[in-house]
Amino acid sequence: MSHDSSKVLGRISGPGDLKQLSPADRVQLAREIRERICRVVSRNGGHFGSNMGVVELTIALHTVFESPLDKIVWDVSHQCYPHKLLTGRGEVFDSLRTYEGMSGFCHKDESEHDTAYAGHAGTATSIALGIASGRAALGADRHVVSVVGDASIVTGMTLEALNHAGWIGERMIVVLNDNGMSISYPVGGLHKALTAVRGTGTPESNPYRPRGPQDLSPDLAGLDVGGFFERLGLDYVGPVDGHDTEALIAALEQVKGRGGPTLLHVHTRKGHGWEPAIEDPITWHAAKGFWREPDDDRAQAAPLAPNAPRRPSWTQAFSRALIDAAGEDPRVVAITAAMPGGTGLDAFDKQFPDRCYDVGICEQHATGFASGLRLAGLKPVLAIYSTFLQRGYDQVVHDLAIQGNPAVLAMDRGGLVGDDGVTHQGLFDIAYLRCIPDLVLASPQDEPELRAMLRWALRGERIVGLRWPRDTVPEPLEREAPPIELGKGRVVRGGEGDAAFFAYGAMVQHALEASHLLSHRGLATSVVNARFAKPIDVELLVQQLERHEVVITVEDHAEEGGFGSACAQAVLARRPDLVGRLRIAGVPDQFVHHGARPLQLRDAGLDAAGLALRVETALRASAPARLRSVALLSSPAG
Repeated sequence: MSHDSSKVLGRISGPGDLKQLSPADRVQLAREIRERICRVVSRNGGHFGSNMGVVELTIALHTVFESPLDKIVWDVSHQCYPHKLLTGRGEVFDSLRTYEGMSGFCHKDESEHDTAYAGHAGTATSIALGIASGRAALGADRHVVSVVGDASIVTGMTLEALNHAGWIGERMIVVLNDNGMSISYPVGGLHKALTAVRGTGTPESNPYRPRGPQDLSPDLAGLDVGGFFERLGLDYVGPVDGHDTEALIAALEQVKGRGGPTLLHVHTRKGHGWEPAIEDPITWHAAKGFWREPDDDRAQAAPLAPNAPRRPSWTQAFSRALIDAAGEDPRVVAITAAMPGGTGLDAFDKQFPDRCYDVGICEQHATGFASGLRLAGLKPVLAIYSTFLQRGYDQVVHDLAIQGNPAVLAMDRGGLVGDDGVTHQGLFDIAYLRCIPDLVLASPQDEPELRAMLRWALRGERIVGLRWPRDTVPEPLEREAPPIELGKGRVVRGGEGDAAFFAYGAMVQHALEASHLLSHRGLATSVVNARFAKPIDVELLVQQLERHEVVITVEDHAEEGGFGSACAQAVLARRPDLVGRLRIAGVPDQFVHHGARPLQLRDAGLDAAGLALRVETALRASAPARLRSVALLSSPAG
């Protein structure tokens, strides 16, 4: 999209340029922002509905406040695209979510207007309150605003922050962006209360306005949402129409002058300005491939998948496996923390609605809830992203492990996650889980093995953490996976030779591809499917070290404290004389930002070419005479 100076958006190089706009200009600006988001998200992919819903709110915030002197903290930052467009990033917005391009979330390195990295729900109000308190202590007189969705406000961290804010009385503003949605449909008692305030019908038939008990259905009569926040110690203002820019500016000017913590309740519609997204907010939470010119008769009204992969995703494979396992055992139940679609539990819920629990964005509660379900005699499967399980870590230790309550931790997005970037990387789960006594860690190489591991885990009496990446499943090596035995791996290629890959989970496929590359260069390499990161198959690992010059552990995880570290520790305890033959291939000790997963694997040296190069480099160091006979090794790139 060109930046025509006659357009309003083209004249905005920063928030200061908004101050002189007329109401008519602001209406036009909102229209242009939505058009730009449509164009770029359609091509690059990204969060759609949430961004379309906060355009007027973002214009109002940057009109009233003076960022970056005033701090605006966006919770999750699913809704930060209008903010990016108004804070000097319009020229690079086309690079959204591309490799080395603009992040799809708030990103401190991109702009001084991004107060914090964001990607997890519930963090903004704590950060904002900390800034407000710190500035007060230093005598600084600036405003601090957190923008929180109605799904995020029920997270424990947000409620803790509101409780604290009301107690200490520091000046700050919490904008509750209430659109009645999470990624999926939200749950919980507070959501029910907010729904009552919001009412039913369209904005035209049911204008946004403060509502009293007389407006509520009989079972909700007497409900006082504003009173809940006021009893915590916050002033409550609203609800305000979140698509009326002038009303928002007036409301923000009003709360700006208050001296303590204030909650401004704003009603918006997820997907506003794009009717299909309003009608189906779940499908349109994130989208790609839908935009056509407004006058193009080929215009599409639904997200497209022009390059849909032929292979199913790991998420789909897990979903099928769990449904089958639940069909065989009525005690199997599933839990999600507001991510039924992302974890594959949406399909499970259709099959077993009475055995699927969505607890909202409450990972700590989800994990403790799993402990209770096990105590009641059920077999809980907590389906959760690796990065989000970090938020329930204490409950894994305190409520599952110490209590001896077995559960299956089904960790999706283990490893490098691609375009979602730094806050979503699942690079730490092996390290933070393998130190917990009696907990088992396993990862499948393909779909048959995933099915076998899940059934095996559900039959046992230990906590089992299973992990898989955000990727498609490879072609299975065998129709049926060989039986799963605790702590036992298996050789899937070779057995003797120059070097061996001791690979974990989905990295077996990359190790096999590297092994084939090396065979064309005159090097014989074996591939082991380790299956378990805890306990390590020490006997098999030692055997490979005895039979090969070099053994390289391969994991889609941080090298520090991960699978390779566990292997080195095990060898050091059993055969310290062989440790010198061991090499660790994982993600280097640094945070990884957004980009396509294949590129991230390449950069970490974990794709087939990178793994092959690791073998050549290791062998060159350990047996140079042997490698001088391999002519192709003269090319470092292979």
